Amino acid sequence: MKKVIAILFIALIAAAGWYFFLKPGDFTAKIKAKTTLGTIEQSIKNWKDGALITDVKLGEENIQITQEFTRQDSTHIYEWHIAKIHDSLSEITVHVTDPTHSLSNRLQGVFKTTDFKKSATATVLEFNELLQDHLDRITVTIIGEEELPAKFYAYTTLEGLQILKAGGMMRDINHLQGTMASYDIALDGRPFVQITDWNRDTDSIKYHFAFPIIERDSLPQVKDIKYGSRHATRAIKAIYNGNYITSDRAWYALLNYAKSNNINVDPKPTEVFYNNPNMGGDESNWKTEIYMPIMN
Repeated sequence: MKKVIAILFIALIAAAGWYFFLKPGDFTAKIKAKTTLGTIEQSIKNWKDGALITDVKLGEENIQITQEFTRQDSTHIYEWHIAKIHDSLSEITVHVTDPTHSLSNRLQGVFKTTDFKKSATATVLEFNELLQDHLDRITVTIIGEEELPAKFYAYTTLEGLQILKAGGMMRDINHLQGTMASYDIALDGRPFVQITDWNRDTDSIKYHFAFPIIERDSLPQVKDIKYGSRHATRAIKAIYNGNYITSDRAWYALLNYAKSNNINVDPKPTEVFYNNPNMGGDESNWKTEIYMPIMN
């Protein structure tokens, strides 16, 4: 009997030690979402103004993001762990810590629902609601392997955060389209974005915003407009429906598809746009064809 009591006492001490000093976070919550790691990553990074991202670790099957929220007299640390369950399902585990009042929060949490826990719960629920609403507003459909056709085009060069890509397009669309019209240059397809560099560590891109045109001997030399061409390219293709600000959700879906199917791709997608965002309309009906080049 004494041995049983001793074992139970040691187990109790060990459990208390883990709870008060080793447990990751003063509060922990889990969320499942039918989407890719990259879509959740971008949603966490951009969902809350004033929430500081202090650390990001990117992996093929998991992502870790550390985020700080200012809450009255203290800073709350949110450690988001995103893990791939399978191609269409991810799990988010978030550990929340108040470093200034951690021991107090854990002690009080044994006996009652603290203000800290209420705040953390409300924050996680708010994020989950915004994430699910975002997923309801977009659709990504993987088509598979297809050829991106050859084109000659006029373009402008831009760079910045990937979430600001649509703003660059809206800024230059009238300049490009108007210039081609004023010189009677015939268009040869829909406008597109060609990503020339994608830095996932900084979420920044360099890209061309372009209109396909019929090539001719004499082309106008206009400030900020250049001309280029691309060869026909084998690629994996997706259809994205939704606001162009978040069309990069299809990039992550294509990378996921490529990995699952052992396809070696160059992560510099081309997006072909079917709608003019300056004209407004129902964003869920906006269409983009997205091609991720296949490397030999």
